[in-house]
Amino acid sequence: MSLSVGVLGAARIVKSALLEPAATLDGIEVTAVAARDPERAVAFAGEHGIPRVLRSYDEIVDDPAIDVVYVPTPAALHGHWTRRAIKAGKHVLCEKPFTANAEEAEAIAELAESSGLVVMEAFHSRYHPMWARLTELVDSGVLGELRTARAEFTVPHADTTDIRWQLDLGGGALMDLGCYPVRLLRHLFGEPEVTGAQIRDIDGVDASTTAQLAFEGGLLGEVVAVMDGPGSHAAELRVSGSTGTLHVRMPYHPYLYGELTLTTDSGVVVEQGDPRTTYSFQLEAFRDAVTEGAPNLTDAREATATMRVIDAIYRVGGLRPRTPIAP
Repeated sequence: MSLSVGVLGAARIVKSALLEPAATLDGIEVTAVAARDPERAVAFAGEHGIPRVLRSYDEIVDDPAIDVVYVPTPAALHGHWTRRAIKAGKHVLCEKPFTANAEEAEAIAELAESSGLVVMEAFHSRYHPMWARLTELVDSGVLGELRTARAEFTVPHADTTDIRWQLDLGGGALMDLGCYPVRLLRHLFGEPEVTGAQIRDIDGVDASTTAQLAFEGGLLGEVVAVMDGPGSHAAELRVSGSTGTLHVRMPYHPYLYGELTLTTDSGVVVEQGDPRTTYSFQLEAFRDAVTEGAPNLTDAREATATMRVIDAIYRVGGLRPRTPIAP
């Protein structure tokens, strides 16, 4: 018996994050979709072989034949629909960032824990084997005394009509891109204190954000997120220690030319990322969490911790955290 998944919207991310991995995994099937534009939902369902089109998001959430609700809406709406799905008894896979802010994430975490349902932030990178390998290297001591770590994600988005540029929908470079380096540095080094932030905003939407983080043990971290300008894409991690350096290309999507380079006195070691997609690893983990009780590595508590850092960066940089909305 397969888990039946209903999709809230026809966003671009749905194809790579859900439809493609679901087509290769047993035990999970995308069975229904709804969109704000009914014609778009019909076209999307026809293109991707989704058997049912429902008239509204509410019909998806309330449909007794659906086991799982996938939430790829704009970030400011994540909390509303995740809450609705939990109250309807549905498991939830919600895109990142998990909510508009940490306060909302905390409330949903409490609701999720009392529900007994699997509520997972779709932080797909966490499920790729490269992140386990990075943890292994950092914890091994091969880098010596850890000194600095810099994580960047730059993806130019010139179209200012895109939701990433809409303040009321939870837009901004930090929300859309910076959540990745924040989550990566938290994964490797624990919870930081935000000691500085430089934000260049356009009408309250951060076009670029750079933040300084202090970790236990003296490690100094930096997060960079940029979504404007004519520059090229950049996705990397650099960690330096007293006895070596670690550089990772494409740590957020390691299956796309991902590469790890460890440099120490013993020489240089280069490792390639597993070509299986992060989304495939994630959906498999989600399925197993629902059907077998396997660990949920990106649960609502974990997502809340990331949102606390994001909120702190905004405040230190002179902006307010994002505000949730309801449809």
